[in-house]
Amino acid sequence: MKAAYIMQKEIRESILTPKGFLWYILTSIILSILSYLFLTNSELSLLDQGQMLYMIMNFITALGILIGLVFGSDAFAGEIERGTLEALFLSPVKKTQIAAGKLGAAIANWVIIFAISLPYLFVVGKGGQNLLIGIAYLAILGTLLAIIFSAFSMGLSARIKSMKNSLIISFFIFLLAGSPIFLSAALRKTWFGRVLDLINPFADAINTFDSVVIDSQGFSYQAGRVAIICGYTLLSLWFLKRSVSRLEM
Repeated sequence: MKAAYIMQKEIRESILTPKGFLWYILTSIILSILSYLFLTNSELSLLDQGQMLYMIMNFITALGILIGLVFGSDAFAGEIERGTLEALFLSPVKKTQIAAGKLGAAIANWVIIFAISLPYLFVVGKGGQNLLIGIAYLAILGTLLAIIFSAFSMGLSARIKSMKNSLIISFFIFLLAGSPIFLSAALRKTWFGRVLDLINPFADAINTFDSVVIDSQGFSYQAGRVAIICGYTLLSLWFLKRSVSRLEM
């Protein structure tokens, strides 16, 4: 119950604010532009629904990761810099409950982004045979990635205690995680590309989307990548717990 109270507080102060709504407005604008280009541009419109759906799923996932990293960077370092963390620590709430509440708010943020994206997914992927299964994988893997990167960023924020430095490192992590999108197909087939795909949970997610939406492959082909993502989820939660337990004013 105490973690739920912290979650509600974080949602009121971080999500239900002009700054929070700005993220959602920008998300809608960008998705509208992408959908319009996919459906009207003479070159992009030649792509089949599966390819367009795959591309927009990648964007939604990357956006969810980015917002989670920004949200997480502010979680503890921002509280320290604003002088509000001491009040939280003096309240009858455990540090792990505070972390759980903040992480719950970050997941709620992802749920809102996912809900905003649903109409665009249905418009772009209309007629595609793997639309519903693709959305299901996006919901599940997107949530796990939101947990991974938000928890990692929160743990980093608790350890560094500087929002600026946390943001810089988090943005570097975002660029590193998103690198598979920018690598050529030839480079991704090299040993470096294969290793990066294997150890990068975001790469595992987009490879799963590719396999499900474009290649129509079943869960048996996705099990290994999903297992790696689940492993990262547990590791990030452990890192957050350890980081918060050592946090002192």
